[in-house]
Amino acid sequence: MNKAILALNFMYCMERFATAVYRAQSGAFKDTLIAKKMAYAVENERQHALDVAGMIVKLDSRPFRLAFLFRMAGTGVGLLSRLPGRVPALNAAVMIEKRAVKDYGYFLRRLDYDKQTRKLLQRIIADEELHTKNWQDSIQLLRNKINEMART
Repeated sequence: MNKAILALNFMYCMERFATAVYRAQSGAFKDTLIAKKMAYAVENERQHALDVAGMIVKLDSRPFRLAFLFRMAGTGVGLLSRLPGRVPALNAAVMIEKRAVKDYGYFLRRLDYDKQTRKLLQRIIADEELHTKNWQDSIQLLRNKINEMART
């Protein structure tokens, strides 16, 4: 298997991981704007996984069969990141997204992908950057609420 396909499979697994993290974290944000952002992120990451899997198939390979292990690990990380509170959960989400942007960028710079695959990966990077901003904004929103409550 060539490096480009291996990298796409890694990305596929990480998208499954991120989907599971956000699904598990979403329970900490019931009935809030952040819950809506989480629901959007779950669906968006799920779509990324499907898109990357489709690209792998188009390149005459197949997605890793053990990707479900990444989903399981993501569920664990998502649940564990909720234990210390909502801000730490969102900090974990920021770390995941920043790492995704870094990995996708690295693969785009180092590996030879066709124009269509490059376009897909660039679109995913833009989505991941939006998720990072959403989580950072959400952290600030929560901190502002905490500060308001402390003043009253």
